[in-house]
Amino acid sequence: MGLLDKMNQVSKSVSGSSKNTAESSNLRKKILYERERIQEIYTEIGKAFCENPHGDHTAEIAMCEDIADRKRRIESMQGDLSLIKGIRICGSCGALFDEKYTFDFCGNCGAKLAAVEE
Repeated sequence: MGLLDKMNQVSKSVSGSSKNTAESSNLRKKILYERERIQEIYTEIGKAFCENPHGDHTAEIAMCEDIADRKRRIESMQGDLSLIKGIRICGSCGALFDEKYTFDFCGNCGAKLAAVEE
């Protein structure tokens, strides 16, 4: 029965690894899309401003808010990607820690780190 248990364990490991790879790839594609869209919005803002430099800029301000939302989504997805890779990021100072770092607080600034998902 030991051989079957070992085969099941290897099978679960391979399927988990492929799932993580697919999730990582999907997150990277989403991050790339958001970055490309941010560049497009910057271009739209510049064009709108150049066409009417002294007019009402509420549309441009709304586009800036859209950029801020997209940047927050990118940050969140990068955090998810780091968790998949086994890296923890301090939300306060940005320090990186690998999966071997088991403390609940950042070794750099002392801020509480997000819980490790298992």
